[in-house]
Amino acid sequence: MRFRPALPLLSAAAALAACSQAEDDAAAPAPTPTLTTQALPTTAPDGTPLAIGEWLVEESAGGASAAFREQGGANALVLVCDRASRALNLSRAGSAAEPQRFRITIGTQKADVMLAPGGTAGLTAAVDGTQPIFAAFADPAAVIEVSGPGAPVLRLPGHPGISRVFAACG
Repeated sequence: MRFRPALPLLSAAAALAACSQAEDDAAAPAPTPTLTTQALPTTAPDGTPLAIGEWLVEESAGGASAAFREQGGANALVLVCDRASRALNLSRAGSAAEPQRFRITIGTQKADVMLAPGGTAGLTAAVDGTQPIFAAFADPAAVIEVSGPGAPVLRLPGHPGISRVFAACG
């Protein structure tokens, strides 16, 4: 029976400790969130190197574009949507005297395009953005490979922002 007077004192001490801890938690500043970007991959899953650069995606009232700009500042691959005509053009760095067949490969998907002289990067083609291979350009885990006669193979990472170019033409 001697312990009964001690019980209210223990309860009061526990309540006081809880209030003190709550005040300390309220006074501590909350950490400030930091926005980061996902690092672009530098190699394909098979270990082959990817082009070094970054995707630049832009939208305007007239349409949208996505350009992979290599480290040296030149555009290696450009997708442009003209919103008014719903035309989607793909341009690749390079030159040719006449149209050439190029192959786009993403994983197991393959598509051929006839790239002709012209366009923003040197060779260009009108493409159908509803083809499944073009939707795969927007997968950040994708490796886009563009190969053709007389041109080095171009290997680029996919980028989710590319979906905005297809949406502008949709």
